[in-house]
Amino acid sequence: MLRESVGAPVGTKEELIYRALCKAMENSNTQFGLVAYPDEDDGQYTMDFPFDTLDYFDGTSWLECRLRDKDTDTLLVVLGWSFKQRESDGAWLIDGIDWQDFREKFRPGYGREEWERICG
Repeated sequence: MLRESVGAPVGTKEELIYRALCKAMENSNTQFGLVAYPDEDDGQYTMDFPFDTLDYFDGTSWLECRLRDKDTDTLLVVLGWSFKQRESDGAWLIDGIDWQDFREKFRPGYGREEWERICG
């Protein structure tokens, strides 16, 4: 999954994949610049958690967070975290992150299909 996130071919060394991912995250003009560079003009947002963490009672859970423009309350991004519970100590570990971008500049987000606009 990590390899695919940076478009690296099968067999690419992990070190190169990590470097490519770091380089992509360092760019303030990407969709992730919103959280990586919060002091930039477009990085001023509020966080809203529309509901409590959803526990499926099977060792997995889901948490949703919405990032909204601090001045207009416009929905910018919906983030979702999937968690798996570690059997050895019961700790919750991130299993996946879902990023849905509603800003026109990045819509629907790299490698994403458009969600229905009614979700925003």
